[in-house]
Amino acid sequence: MKIVELKTGLFPDAERVAEAVAQNETAHDIERHDVSGLAPDDAQTWAKVAEAVLSADMVVTL
Repeated sequence: MKIVELKTGLFPDAERVAEAVAQNETAHDIERHDVSGLAPDDAQTWAKVAEAVLSADMVVTL
């Protein structure tokens, strides 16, 4: 299963959820993206994030 983890900085319990995702690293393909400080006009990076999200089986937002 492909899991995409998006770090947004929006959720106070993000560390706990990130730990739970990390426990599944050996069993699943986990791709991480830190979008917390990503500029809205950074089209190239946002395109990569969008590709990852669209190809994922699960998206976890932190």
